[in-house]
Amino acid sequence: MKQKEALIQELEVVDINFLMSLKNIDARIVTKQKQKDANHIAWIVGHCVSHMDYYLSYHTGNKILSSDEREYYAYGVSKDHVVEYPFSFQKLIDNYLKISSDYFRILEKLPVEEFDKIPHENQSEKLSDLVHRISLHIMGHTGQIVLLRRMFNNPFWDFVGGVSESQRNELRQGWLDWWKKNKKEYI
Repeated sequence: MKQKEALIQELEVVDINFLMSLKNIDARIVTKQKQKDANHIAWIVGHCVSHMDYYLSYHTGNKILSSDEREYYAYGVSKDHVVEYPFSFQKLIDNYLKISSDYFRILEKLPVEEFDKIPHENQSEKLSDLVHRISLHIMGHTGQIVLLRRMFNNPFWDFVGGVSESQRNELRQGWLDWWKKNKKEYI
C-alpha cells in the first residue's frame, strides 16, 4: 500500500471511530462537565473539528468555523470559559461532516508527491505528517469521549472498529441514518 492510501485509510478509521463514539449519546451529557477541571464532550468534539477545519483551510483558504468557535475550542482555553456551551452541537456535527468530507475529497485528489510537501507557508511539517498528526489527535480525543460516556453511565462504543473499508462503509451508513433521525435532539 502506498503512503497516500495508508494515510487516508488511517484517517478514515479515525473518522468512523470518532463518529461512532457519539452515536446514541445522551444529549443531556454532551455539555456536562464530569468535574470542574475537565472538558465536556461538546468541547472535545469542537476541538477536533476545529483542528480539521484548520488543516482543510490550508487547501481552501477558508475556515468553516467562526472565529468565536475557534477561540472557544482552542487548546489551553480556561476550563471556566468552557462551562457554558454557547453553540449548537447539532450544527457542530453537521460542520464536521462537511469539513471531513471536503478534507477527504481534497486528500484523494492530491497527487502522491504532494504528501511529501509542506502544504502551507504557516506550516513546517509535510502533509503526510499532518495527516498522521490529526489522526492521532482525533483518536486520542475519541478515547476521552468513550471514557466520559462510561463515567456518565452512557456507554456505547468500544473502539477500534472500521478497519476494513466495508465495515467503515456499513458503520458510516448506520451512523448517518441515526444522525438524520435524531439530530434534532442535539440543540
